[in-house]
Amino acid sequence: MASMASSLSRYLKETRRPIYSAALVLPFFLIYHTGSFFLKTTYINGADALIMQLLALFSVRSAFASALVLVLCFVAWQIRSGTGWKIQSQKVIAMFAESMLFALFLYFLLGWAGAHLSKPPGSSLSVVERLVLYSGAGIYEEMVFRGFLLGSLILLLTRVAGMGKTAAAVLGALLAALLFSAFHYVGPAADSFTLRGFAQRAFGGLYFSCLFVTRGFGITAASHALYDILVGL
Repeated sequence: MASMASSLSRYLKETRRPIYSAALVLPFFLIYHTGSFFLKTTYINGADALIMQLLALFSVRSAFASALVLVLCFVAWQIRSGTGWKIQSQKVIAMFAESMLFALFLYFLLGWAGAHLSKPPGSSLSVVERLVLYSGAGIYEEMVFRGFLLGSLILLLTRVAGMGKTAAAVLGALLAALLFSAFHYVGPAADSFTLRGFAQRAFGGLYFSCLFVTRGFGITAASHALYDILVGL
């Protein structure tokens, strides 16, 4: 029993390394960007579009600008962590299974609501186009709302406001979840606002925020992508 607990503890610690997050999200990354390129679709993920608009302010205009930002963030994160670059494939497979379990759990909590209370993004697109879109949503919405926004909120609340780590994580997660939900009602492709839809997405945002704090970016992004695929397809 002690050996199993020790193995689980090592797995949880080891899989929080940046290189494992990168390996886990790589398939979704390739599906999104390769699919977007070959399908020549103009329907891209909203968070991806937001990143591209921000980069355009600095005269950086490229369909792969967001991809470059993500890769640079991963490289900087890995170097800063000071951990090794080697990974074990069985751990990546276990992380994928873990992500699927988290996605299924959220699906059973909100799946019916996701399919019936709000129109899934890109519902007018083909199955392949939706698969591409949802793969990108998992990566870029998590990078923006958990990696950048939640990470910044926790940093500000601890360093500036002087809050404890736990209190900062709870308050930051709540704020990030509300902003994540509100984001879906902004822009030309926005959904029609309903209180039920807003509450559903806020709950989903809080769920992913908890995953991000406890399990890291990779599992959160993969769980998000898999949940969207379960609901949307």
